[in-house]
Amino acid sequence: MAANDLDHSVTDDIRQRLFAPTTREAGDFGRRKETRVVLPALPSWSERIGVPAFFTARNHAQGVFAASGTKPSVLSLKNFSAMRNDVAYAVKLMMQEKEILLFAVLQWLVIGLAYMMWTQVLDWIPDSVWAEAARESSERSTATDWANLAIWGWSLLIIATAAYPLALLNASIVASHYLKSSGRPSTVPACLNLASKNLGRVWLFTALDALITVRAIADRLPSKKRRKRTAAEEAAYYAWKIATIGVLPSLVSGKTFVDSANESVWLLEDQPVRTIGIRMGYSLLCWIIGVLAYAGAVVTLVMFGGPLGGENWVYHVYVLMGAPIFFAVGIVSLIRPVFVLAISKLYTDVVPVNVEIEGTVTVESGTEIDWLTLIFAMLTGITLALYLTS
Repeated sequence: MAANDLDHSVTDDIRQRLFAPTTREAGDFGRRKETRVVLPALPSWSERIGVPAFFTARNHAQGVFAASGTKPSVLSLKNFSAMRNDVAYAVKLMMQEKEILLFAVLQWLVIGLAYMMWTQVLDWIPDSVWAEAARESSERSTATDWANLAIWGWSLLIIATAAYPLALLNASIVASHYLKSSGRPSTVPACLNLASKNLGRVWLFTALDALITVRAIADRLPSKKRRKRTAAEEAAYYAWKIATIGVLPSLVSGKTFVDSANESVWLLEDQPVRTIGIRMGYSLLCWIIGVLAYAGAVVTLVMFGGPLGGENWVYHVYVLMGAPIFFAVGIVSLIRPVFVLAISKLYTDVVPVNVEIEGTVTVESGTEIDWLTLIFAMLTGITLALYLTS
């Protein structure tokens, strides 16, 4: 992407550094040099609760697929040809800007730490509850209900807490693309500063998307007691992933939930092959790594696992599984920036925005980081208190 011509003059209004859409016209794409850009005001609470717009976008994507007869497939090799240019750009930028690799490694550590803390809830549940759950295939008991409640409650707390640093790191990768495309130096402080400006909305979306992803992964795992995941549920899941592909770069640019959902659907309507290719190509790689991680977990349990039914055996099983999972997450964490940069390039190629960043990136400005940090600190404190006192 060609960098914009900037005068690099210092401005008093930092809100004029970022992005705003111009009038949309058919066949008219790219950044607008002549458009003066103003960062949108901080969102109202009604805008922050506009999360249902993402589900509306998912339903709209399903309608687009039905109308066009398109059936996104993870196994289609056409996905890789469709995303070839975007991947080449992403890899080149990662080689130029080493801070992107740092953000990827930090994501790996965050997810690994979150998983190890999540396994703690399995240690809290007595072995008698697991034994009772194993005996009862169809009937439910109070003990198993409480166990399920504890697992889900702890899972939500872990996801909400881990989503904060993950949102910041993903937004920083998007910020690197914005800075580079604007001719500004991409540094760790610059990326973090730009990423933190609209972190509240990015955090909420990251937590919601992570919850949907974790639930889909759990549903796919083999289980005798849980019903099989239906084709309709799988189609709805990938419709969600495709319909929200442009949400991250849109939110980082300062858009509301509703605007980001609309712009994300716009990407699908304007560049369907490219949009589906990037999303499904990334999903295929994650599928391959996930299957290998599952196979590695089975081998690990066979070689190093203790007898089933032993003391705290469920907890020890998931701890042992943590080794191949941690390795798999590391590989996905290196692939993730390629995906994020690819969708960021897709977004700025299709949505008419002007990336204009003036002055130094360290200038103080209005931001949501203070109250967000307070909430994150509270969630972290609660999580650590429960973890360390157990």
